Formats: sequence, structure tokens, C-alpha cells
Amino acid sequence: MKNNITRNVTLSSKEKVVKDFKKLQAIGTFAQVLLTSNRLIIYTRGIATNRGKKVRKKMMNEIDLKSIHRFEYYEETKKLPLLVRFFGLILFAGIAYLVYLYYSGGLTIPVYPYQSMYTDYGGLGLLMLISLILMFKSKSILYMKIISGSGMEEKTTLRLQANRYNEMAIKFLAGKIRTN
Repeated sequence: MKNNITRNVTLSSKEKVVKDFKKLQAIGTFAQVLLTSNRLIIYTRGIATNRGKKVRKKMMNEIDLKSIHRFEYYEETKKLPLLVRFFGLILFAGIAYLVYLYYSGGLTIPVYPYQSMYTDYGGLGLLMLISLILMFKSKSILYMKIISGSGMEEKTTLRLQANRYNEMAIKFLAGKIRTN
């Protein structure tokens, strides 16, 4: 299989390509989605686990639009654990106190090569930035789930990065797919 989804799909004479999303940014895999007038085709390539071993996996999932029962998408935001965020807060407060002491003259930093006031404040500022990252960092994941099939339910899940292109692609697909 080639990485271009349009080269891997054979269309019937009555079928037309509605939209092709080649630049989806999936997490851990390479993903493309092709919407035709009759089918939704999802192509993924990446490393997956099979019986406890990591294997390279290429998968093309063709779903008939009439068989889709449920199409859902949502965004999940994960923050760092509470203990790490609390440590970041304590670190920020401690470094802010050190900056105050250094400014008022209550703290003297030992001499090192190329020392100046700017490098001292720059080092303390860098530590403050690291503590702020520990407090406020979060990661957003955009999930797309499709449940289809007549007798046996087939679930297809795609994990994407939460960015504007991926959100617009999924909203476009949700608008074009009509579930019964």
C-alpha cells in the first residue's frame, strides 16, 4: 500500500470523492481519511501491539455510509497530576522569594565565569518558567469514534492531535455523514 489513500482505492463509476483529508495529525500513527459518496475510508499506518509485541501495522478500513449507526467525536484534556502541579507552585513561590532576596541584596550568588546581573536573573527566570510549565501544562487529544455494522457492531477509533485542521476535518465529516 502506498501512503496516498487515493491511489489505494478503486472507485465505482457512480461513486465520487467528496473530500480527502491527507494531512491529519494522528497520535502515534499516520492517518488519512477519504469521504466518497458511498463510503468512508480510513487509512492508518503505525506501530501497534499484537500479542505483546510491537509490530508495524497498515490498515485500511472501508465503512459504508448507510451502515454507520453512531459517529461521535470529543476532545479530552489531560493535565499533570495534582502532586506535580503543587510541586510547581511551591517551586515558583520559592524562586520568587529568591528573586526578591537577590534584588534587595539579602542573597549573594557565588562568583562564576562570565557572571553578570543579567545571567543571574536569566537563570532564575528560566527556573520560574519551568515551574510555570509544571503548573499549567495540559495535553488535548481529539477522539473520533465510528460504530457501524448491521449484525455485528464494528468500532473504529482514531486519536488525533487537537488542532484546527483536525477539528475542521472531523466537523466536516460529522456534517456529511447522516446516521439513522
